Amino acid sequence: MIGQLFLFVLFLQFSYLRALSAPCRELLSCSIKKGCVNLPWLVSKMQNAEISEQMYNNIDAVSGIARIRHMSFYRATDYACIFSSGCPRECTACSLCHNSKLQLVEVLTGSKLKDDVQCHELINCATKCVSKSGSDLSAINHCLRHMCAYHCFNGSCPKCAAFITKVFNQMCISGDFRGRVKGFKGQCAELFREIVRAKFRKQFDDQERAGGR
Repeated sequence: MIGQLFLFVLFLQFSYLRALSAPCRELLSCSIKKGCVNLPWLVSKMQNAEISEQMYNNIDAVSGIARIRHMSFYRATDYACIFSSGCPRECTACSLCHNSKLQLVEVLTGSKLKDDVQCHELINCATKCVSKSGSDLSAINHCLRHMCAYHCFNGSCPKCAAFITKVFNQMCISGDFRGRVKGFKGQCAELFREIVRAKFRKQFDDQERAGGR
């Protein structure tokens, strides 16, 4: 259960995130070295692939196996490994990781944040996922990944987007994603923005139409 909830903690902690410190950069590097990210599998999925919603889903899912209620979940990015079992020393040194674990219980109480609190859209969405899904971890996981993650990238939580982009950059450089994605000529950060746009195209289009009124 705790392993699957680390994804929730990851999103939740962004309201407290400052500029990425050296210890947190070391944590990101450790996640690559310790196999918390299944780079070979991702590389195979990136090879000659077009930017799409599926590309985002591939980055967000599949890899090491987590056993929950006798069901197997595969993840390309194993957050439990990144923030606990794989890099415990680096996690303790990185306030983002350490504070996430300390605040897990507090956040799961379901307290709604005020609209003037940074990243309130993301955090309140995550809180609703937990309250609506009860103890159904599969439903929580789906809600966080496919509903709440958009609030990380829609401009309401820039520090969240910056951190996730840095995680992707580590994978992108290590796996030479730029040279593998079909027709792409830009930098890693640009590649990630296009992948995110493909995943949440409807939400971004709706946001732009609302802003143009």
